[in-house]
Amino acid sequence: MNATAATAKREAGCDAGIRHLFEELNREDLELRPHLLDAALAGLRLSLNPGSNALRCDAAEVWGFIEPIISHHLQAEDDEMLSWVDRYAHISADVLHRVRQCHRKLRKLVTAIESARFETVTDAEAAEAGRALGALAVCLDDAIDAEERKIFPAIQKAIRSE
Repeated sequence: MNATAATAKREAGCDAGIRHLFEELNREDLELRPHLLDAALAGLRLSLNPGSNALRCDAAEVWGFIEPIISHHLQAEDDEMLSWVDRYAHISADVLHRVRQCHRKLRKLVTAIESARFETVTDAEAAEAGRALGALAVCLDDAIDAEERKIFPAIQKAIRSE
């Protein structure tokens, strides 16, 4: 096999991998979206009444559903999608900057929520985690909208053009 054929085979495998990852991330967005209102409400209620064990449990339950999906989603974006988008998807520098900025903000909010175990933290820490959970829900909603309107169509176009 010559170098050109090997490169073509490697690129075809990469394209198939990106297609699969794109479909997976799109599916995760669909899984997350119905739970964003629950997360926003749980976060708001907890931030206003951090001493309530029931509200702490509600926030922990919502987070328990969101956390594995968002953690996988962010890791997949870090490991593969963002670098692929840099190279192949023809997205404006401004849009790409906003995507990366949102990604960093999501990471920061996830870290803030992960560090607070809702049931065992102080009231002040629970209130802060509640605010972070509410902010995460809003940021995720915005990120999913941006992905649906700009990022995913650009990725689909880039995949088809290859």
